[in-house]
Amino acid sequence: VDMDVVGMTQIGMLSTDSQGNTVAGDDYPTVVKDFEYKISDDGKETVYTFVLKNGLKFSDGKPLTMNDVMFNIYEYLDPVYTGSSTMYSIKIKGLSQYRLQQNYSGGNEEQESAMSAAASDSAKLRLLELVNLFEEKGKKSDNSYNLSESGTREEIEKAYVTVGYKNAVASAQEQQTMTDADYRAILMSDYDLTLKTFKEELVNDFKAAKESYDLTAEPYKSWADDSHFGNDIFKFLFFEGYITPVYEKVLGKDNKNKIESFSGESIFAYYKDKGENAVIEYIFNDYVSTKLNQVLQFWGTSGTLMTQYTAKALDIALHENVVSGELAIPNIEGVVSLGHTTTTTTVKVKGNDYTVAREYNEDGTVKNTNEYAVLQITVDGTDPKAIYNFGFTVAPCHYYSADAEHPNGRTVDIKNNKFGVDWASSDFQSKTIQSQQHVEIPVGAGAFMATDANGSDNPQGSAFVSSNIVYYKANHNFMFPVKAEKLRMQVVSSSNAIDKLVSGEVDYVTPQFTKANSERLESLAKQGLVQLNSWQLGYGYIGVNAGKIPNINIRKAIMAAMQTSLALEFYAPSTCENIDWPMSKISWAYPYEADGVTSKSNGKDYLQFTSIEAAKKIIKKYMDLAPEENLEITFTIAGSSITEHPTYPVFKQAAEILNDMGWNITVKADSQALTKLSTGSLSVWAAAWGSTIDPDMYQVYHKNSSATSVYSWGYREIKSNPTLYSEEMSIINELSDLIDDGRETMDKDTRKRIYEEAMGLVLDLAVEMPVYQ
Repeated sequence: VDMDVVGMTQIGMLSTDSQGNTVAGDDYPTVVKDFEYKISDDGKETVYTFVLKNGLKFSDGKPLTMNDVMFNIYEYLDPVYTGSSTMYSIKIKGLSQYRLQQNYSGGNEEQESAMSAAASDSAKLRLLELVNLFEEKGKKSDNSYNLSESGTREEIEKAYVTVGYKNAVASAQEQQTMTDADYRAILMSDYDLTLKTFKEELVNDFKAAKESYDLTAEPYKSWADDSHFGNDIFKFLFFEGYITPVYEKVLGKDNKNKIESFSGESIFAYYKDKGENAVIEYIFNDYVSTKLNQVLQFWGTSGTLMTQYTAKALDIALHENVVSGELAIPNIEGVVSLGHTTTTTTVKVKGNDYTVAREYNEDGTVKNTNEYAVLQITVDGTDPKAIYNFGFTVAPCHYYSADAEHPNGRTVDIKNNKFGVDWASSDFQSKTIQSQQHVEIPVGAGAFMATDANGSDNPQGSAFVSSNIVYYKANHNFMFPVKAEKLRMQVVSSSNAIDKLVSGEVDYVTPQFTKANSERLESLAKQGLVQLNSWQLGYGYIGVNAGKIPNINIRKAIMAAMQTSLALEFYAPSTCENIDWPMSKISWAYPYEADGVTSKSNGKDYLQFTSIEAAKKIIKKYMDLAPEENLEITFTIAGSSITEHPTYPVFKQAAEILNDMGWNITVKADSQALTKLSTGSLSVWAAAWGSTIDPDMYQVYHKNSSATSVYSWGYREIKSNPTLYSEEMSIINELSDLIDDGRETMDKDTRKRIYEEAMGLVLDLAVEMPVYQ
């Protein structure tokens, strides 16, 4: 929903019509007035031309110009950018040379991939520096650990860091002048960041624990009183493992459907009335003093730190190619503002002639009327996905490049190759682009602007989103009149969304299309309530992280336990159906047989549930192939309520099947699951996601994708340990080649065949199980 919140404040270069075609023009809320692309006669390159509108303004009144467009492009194409855009995957002329600061002929994707893998290894060494210090200085005779925060700080103050750590935090040139004290200072800042990140994770865990347990069924139903699962403190302590269940024994085995008592209730008795902050502080201090090594290796905190440390290591490696701080290749050859750097005077786009602006005011606006800024992007070969990547929303350079040293944003001077982005700077990405101000308050040129309950032009983050309400007001600088002067988004539980609508508290809701909700909405039609529905360009799936569950046979065994048809019972009849491929059925590329029936993923028995007994035989087969593997695993429902999710009954039955076969499976909900997925912190989860209009699979599955979505599959671990993951690495290499093939043709039939084969490899990898549409 963050994307919905931000989207209200933005406009894109392009838009799409109801058929999914890219559109732009004076009648559309787009930055682009007119555009086209032309493929050369020999098919070796495609040239995209975009004519920008004049007179556009951001909500703060400052103009939207070519300067902002170039800033966004160079941000998305920066080699240490880690967001969801995959513009960097387009073979823009000269892009790899710019990203690597190396001249060469031909593609260079393998070198970038190798550098990314090396950066990940370096980040791991940086993370292990604190792990090893804590274990060495805090180890007790019984092999447990105890080193207080103050004790850890004392040890850091006198530590001598390893060569691996030095290489992870500083370039070879920087190391020549750095002292031991300098490295200790960086290690101390790593420790500070670890504590800050871990505290934030615990705060989010407390929120998640509130709705993590199904109190309508056993084993928790019998313990739903205020002294147990009716209390948020109890649930949080249970969530973190400080309170553990003692199950009934049947023939020497735990009956996971009946809890007889709990261990650790004395901790709850002590903290029951002390409040949320006190119990969070207790767990925080306990882990920091006795289990910091676990936090740094297994918690979500570890994934968050790895992402930041990997960016820094890549930053260092890339700057080895830069001499004296000057970029040898200061711009991307294939990205050109015609009016700034060429002598072009006119362009013809879709039969219309446009005069190219060559004179600009100090604020970046076009000086002369009836002239236009024109962007031209040249791509090697053809790429059907490119036009969608070029439809990015245009964020204001003056806002997103602002920091303490540049309060009004960085200078953009296109002629002199200044684009407002510090090339390959992890500090710029983390401290400027991702600063707290920019993360909390979106600014753009969209129909609405962020405000607060008092209608402020400059709201604080805590006021823009306050008490589960997001505040907007009309942006009167928008290119069209805005019909609503005020707008609010409100977070409500899906269980009472319709109640809020009936009471008039909200005007529009998106409830789950359950049987009960469907019947209720029909009964409310006579009160004037109208319902709209459509098939989603997206789908529900079950994910299994190879980084957490490295044995492919165990991943297949988990999938074999899943009866995905159970998810359909959650929804109203005919509004949901199972899918067999990791793609929305709305996509033109979804595989169907000639008779219109969905094509089956043949040959993969772990995806074909027929009965519980048959499933157990398949599970046993895969267990026998991995006899020594850890079978204690948590299944996570990505949502605020465990019972209000279509995949919960799938997980519940699968847990019963696996536990009956000697596994130790726990099922819980986590409202913060999607954040944890972005760091690769979950083992098995159920979620749903939206798809793009084009079926390109690069962002989510390609080995060179820098999007955080690949962390959830375990790509980071697979790439850093190709020996352990030899089978997975072979599949990923073949899969990535197919994804590349799919982007080299405009022919839909050819692409459809390629993507079917590619999706088969995704299923072979056993990291994603399609569930429902």
